Amino acid sequence: MHAFQRLIHVVCILALLMASGCGRRTRSAPLEPENLALESPDRVQLAATFYAARGPNAPGLVLVHMPGADRHSWEPFALRAQRAGYNCLAVDLRGHGDSTTRNGQPLTYRSFSRDDWLAALQDIGAAKQALLDRGADPDNLALVGAGTGANLAIHYAVDHVDIQAVVLVSPGLDYEGISTEVEITAYGKRPALLLTAEDDSYSAASCGALKNAASGLCELRQYPGSVHGTDLLATSANAINQILLWLDPIIGPNLTADA
Repeated sequence: MHAFQRLIHVVCILALLMASGCGRRTRSAPLEPENLALESPDRVQLAATFYAARGPNAPGLVLVHMPGADRHSWEPFALRAQRAGYNCLAVDLRGHGDSTTRNGQPLTYRSFSRDDWLAALQDIGAAKQALLDRGADPDNLALVGAGTGANLAIHYAVDHVDIQAVVLVSPGLDYEGISTEVEITAYGKRPALLLTAEDDSYSAASCGALKNAASGLCELRQYPGSVHGTDLLATSANAINQILLWLDPIIGPNLTADA
């Protein structure tokens, strides 16, 4: 009888431990991404995906893709950043993905002029506002851009001092007529992180020039290979973690990352 009572006692303890463990997993599980329909000030219909962090007033990241890609190219990064405590919003820039109409008329990046690309700065602004509307901390915002999206990110940040940091993945001194060297100087003392592949020759050379031109904290991370933009994050195992570690002391959440 005594042994039977001990067995019942152990089973009860295990049941309680399993129940409490399941509760913790439920609380820490990431929220499902939310698809959004936005509109730019010049009436372009924009598709976006919001990755909500758990907890109030989390820092916010706007994710800006490279030409020919779309918001889904950021999904692995966004999911990891979400779990680390960041609100993330990835937007399809005009002419890409599901953002291909303006006032009912078709729109494609393949025919864009420099002015058309610069107009996409409005898309970044709409994405930032949507991020703030969903509770991101207005004092802890950063842009993460890839390729031409990186060039657009530094342009946007120059004129918007609420952007506390930029992460530029495979930027160039000039993509699509969008320059960066003067802009990174004008960006001032705010921190910037540059990532490039060693054999992505134009971007690698551009990153060296941008680091020299920066007037504030500017760090450069180089990785083996020749991949470009968000493909660099997919093929370089440590790149995403290094971005999040770099952001942490600048705008990072108070919560411990759920790795």
